[in-house]
Amino acid sequence: MATVAGCGLDASRREPVLDGAAIAYRDGSRCSADPEVLRPAADPFAADGGLRVLHGNLGRAVMKVSAVAPEYWRTEGPAAVFDDQHDFLAAFDRRELDRDHVAVIRYQGPSANGMPELHKLIPALGALQDRGYRVALVTDGRMSGASGKIPAAIHLTPEAAVGGPLARIRDGDIVRLDAASGYLGVLVDEEQYGTREIQGSAPDDARWAGTGRELFASFRRHVGATEHGASVITPFRRSTA
Repeated sequence: MATVAGCGLDASRREPVLDGAAIAYRDGSRCSADPEVLRPAADPFAADGGLRVLHGNLGRAVMKVSAVAPEYWRTEGPAAVFDDQHDFLAAFDRRELDRDHVAVIRYQGPSANGMPELHKLIPALGALQDRGYRVALVTDGRMSGASGKIPAAIHLTPEAAVGGPLARIRDGDIVRLDAASGYLGVLVDEEQYGTREIQGSAPDDARWAGTGRELFASFRRHVGATEHGASVITPFRRSTA
């Protein structure tokens, strides 16, 4: 593909330099100038990548471990459950979360409220970790990049708004997040857990009437699971008959 640098990806590796009054190009460095930032494939930061997929009785989630210190890869603690990120932040401001806990922020998936960015949670959770508390985050919402130094199981599927297990979790339930073994679950008898009533709810459309939210109601009703791309378009599958 042609770009301003030329054709092919290798053209983008060339460095522009001045040759008198004209611009010339020379081959870029073949070695990283700072291996603490960029490493070659022969010497990666982690041999198996910086992401983990977690499975358990809460569903399936993804965790970015590359920025989290290994001693925090396994966290277990009582759930602090919120249906809105702003309620969590208000509780943080009131110092009600100065304790070991796993913050559960649910009804943040595509069917609930369109899956908004949840990065506002990270500074608060980071501050709690700096105060010496053992904390983690579990959510069916998203973060569009680094989740910082906090162990965070995000994009949990199935989401709470479609009756996923996260909708049955309660304050005080013990949640275990273990990136090393790939486990994410609540330590409650599974038969008992399955008979619990669903708690909480997605944001009420009536509350947002007039803001444009109602325009996307049909998308929220028909959107697919996060782990399948949160799309309303069903992929075409060729018949093998």
